[in-house]
Amino acid sequence: MLRVLLSIRPAALVALGALVISCVLVAPATAQTSNTYIYGTVTDAQTHAPLGNVCVILGPSLVNCTTRTAADGTYEVDFPPNNLITAQQQLHFLAASQGYQQYDSPQFQVIGATRQDAAMWKVGATPTLPCDLSGTPTQTVYLPNITKTLGGADGWDTPFIVQNVGAAATNLEVSYYTFATGALVLCQKIQNLRPSASFADIPDKDTFLSDNSQFSVVVQSFGANVVSVINEQAGKGDLSEAMSYDGYSTGSSSVFLPNVTRRFFGYDTPFIIQNLGSSVAQVQAHFVSFDGSVPEVTSQRTIQPGRSQPIDPNWEPGLVDGHQYAVTVTGNDPLGVVINSQADAAGTAHPVAYSQDGLVSGGTPLYGAYAAKNAQGVGRVSTIVVQNMGTATVDPTLAFTPLAGSGAGQSFDLGPIAPGAGRPFDPHYANGDVKQAVCGSSASTTCLADGEFSFILSASPTSSGGTPPPVLLAADVNVISPTTAMGYTATATASRRMYLPNVTRTLGGASGWTTPILVQSATATAGQLSFYRFTDQTLVLTQPITLTPGGSIRIDPRDLATLSDDTQYSVVVDGADGTLSAIVTELASGGDNAMAYEGFPAQ
Repeated sequence: MLRVLLSIRPAALVALGALVISCVLVAPATAQTSNTYIYGTVTDAQTHAPLGNVCVILGPSLVNCTTRTAADGTYEVDFPPNNLITAQQQLHFLAASQGYQQYDSPQFQVIGATRQDAAMWKVGATPTLPCDLSGTPTQTVYLPNITKTLGGADGWDTPFIVQNVGAAATNLEVSYYTFATGALVLCQKIQNLRPSASFADIPDKDTFLSDNSQFSVVVQSFGANVVSVINEQAGKGDLSEAMSYDGYSTGSSSVFLPNVTRRFFGYDTPFIIQNLGSSVAQVQAHFVSFDGSVPEVTSQRTIQPGRSQPIDPNWEPGLVDGHQYAVTVTGNDPLGVVINSQADAAGTAHPVAYSQDGLVSGGTPLYGAYAAKNAQGVGRVSTIVVQNMGTATVDPTLAFTPLAGSGAGQSFDLGPIAPGAGRPFDPHYANGDVKQAVCGSSASTTCLADGEFSFILSASPTSSGGTPPPVLLAADVNVISPTTAMGYTATATASRRMYLPNVTRTLGGASGWTTPILVQSATATAGQLSFYRFTDQTLVLTQPITLTPGGSIRIDPRDLATLSDDTQYSVVVDGADGTLSAIVTELASGGDNAMAYEGFPAQ
């Protein structure tokens, strides 16, 4: 990597627009030495080949190169320690002698280690395709992380499914923006998607998208509300990995991530932040360790509208190996965040991964349709990670009900959790506390029995006087076995209707994808599932169900004779006399082919 050091005089600060506060703010406050620089990689926008000897200029004057890229396309511009840089910056990349158009970066703020990549187009190339549906969209859905063969031919590909949850047909416009530069590279249009029906897009089959690339996607619907689920898949055979997350229709200026790790028992949890607003977002991610033994850390990013940027804890300055963190992501615009938890370093015999959405709202009670301890013959266990999103300390309780109502329930007090902090419940241990004794297979006053469960997480408001603040809880559910991993988030929103965009029966063959549904009742005692076939958007089955409030049931598509093998459906779940929630588990043979996603409540 080529590096250049800029020496900045105080009088020149405004003109050069430099800012030096460390990208990492460490608490408690101590004197810190800033490490501030701009870095990145320059590539060909179509082939993704690195571009060497590109002239990189910082500032408005295009006379002299600040630095040039190395042969591998990388560059770095360093600032001296402890300079204060307050103005917005812009980089210019010039390679006319190599036949490339000039690329000008967006305006950005330099905070610590600030990344600015550039994808340069050949002279005469057309960088965008038009998005031209007229009128105001009925709804916009954001997908923070979409990839095509990311990492190579067997790398990450992310097919996504969009379901019409309205009462009328709709037309869709799907826009792809590259991570590298934020440029719009593809716009697709889908016509006349009927109510309750779904369509699927597979980036690996989109010839207009470049291989080994990462995108943020914006789906605009003209005619009805829609929802989307994204499946992330990589590898083959025993090295297969799979993850799933939900798209965002509503973001928040504060997003909560209950469980983020740095080299923790082999897990790394990179997360991707998408700007759902209409202006440039200045974003902060605040890390608080579970045990409070390491400093709090704040990382910062600048993100253009509709675009995404990643934070990888393994490489983020200030974080400590072997620790779990609760993270709060804030910004001046609404945000959506997806977390990818991965234990798949090179040489790992059984790589596993799972995804979860960051939480934009909390509450109590929270409903979890599935949890396990040594279950399904593969040792599947669910760790539940609880975060306090409120402003006062809370003392939550977890109440477990055996799946399908068989056996007695059990409850556990998690102890006090401070605002912004998190706490895991691991059923391997007494009271879910890894510092206590290991549990056996039977139930006791301190140990959850082996088996499958639903759960409800709750807490009452506490106050020393006056009106108590609201209880705002969040919970991630990590469902892990020695060779598989999947995850989802518990929900505070039970509804009379839930939408499931992607349900399959042996999709791809006898060992292909099948998606058992877990429906949990809040108050409903009866309901039904309606299955719509993808290919012709036709209703093919209405399946009645019986429920017990607080409990869950599993509906396996292979047990429904009317459904066909190797077929994909969208599903609508209705509560006949009350509210419910639902998740979908997606399972196939081989490797870590297990993932889960949350159903969508009616809007």
